[in-house]
Amino acid sequence: MENNRTNFSEFITIYNEIDEYMRRELNQDKWISHSELIRRMARTNKVFKAYMDDLLSYARLRNAIVHNPEKRNAHPIADPHDYVIEKYKKIRDSVLSPAIALDTIAVRSENIYTASLDDKVLDVMLTMNKYAYTYVPIIEDERLIGVFSENTVFSYIVNTGNVLLDKDAKIKEFSKFIPIDKHESESFAFVSRGTPVIDIEDMFAKELRQGKRLAVVFITDTGDPDEKLLGLITAWDIAGYREE
Repeated sequence: MENNRTNFSEFITIYNEIDEYMRRELNQDKWISHSELIRRMARTNKVFKAYMDDLLSYARLRNAIVHNPEKRNAHPIADPHDYVIEKYKKIRDSVLSPAIALDTIAVRSENIYTASLDDKVLDVMLTMNKYAYTYVPIIEDERLIGVFSENTVFSYIVNTGNVLLDKDAKIKEFSKFIPIDKHESESFAFVSRGTPVIDIEDMFAKELRQGKRLAVVFITDTGDPDEKLLGLITAWDIAGYREE
């Protein structure tokens, strides 16, 4: 019974922490119900929107626990299971301190394979094949000027009619096709270093942008493409994060 009493206390503590956070964020007093606060938060907060159903369920469970019709019985009429407590903790952590993409799922700059305009195309392609890289950022003066990908090669062949590539050809020969706005069937986005994981997930969920697939989300300090590249995220990174 001691464990159940602990679960009861911990459940109420988590509930109160979330309740206080919502009232502070919405500047609302005690007259607004916990469930209504959840609904209001979900309108503008993607994390709350993602967990709204669970939060509302736990709000109902809290009411069942606290509002004991047997006034003479001081014990709660419902005791949350361990798995409920663990899940509620994770939700609390997610809504109070959303995971930041750069700190969790992103490939950070020091681990990103990049190339320059003077690198040989064959060398870049061999590296891509060896490590299964799909996109290679092209960097000049510490800023991203484009992306080399299969799409780049396809566009080059279609537009030039040249299907034979000199072994000493350099990336600069593809200059017309590497800018991020020149990729025919894929798009790229930039976000700031403080962007939460859930925002990135939402971006990939809405993949089609003017008929293009979102290929990579790049991270810079403020989301400005002209800033130094801090990290990048692909759909594979999102999938791997959710499988953990």
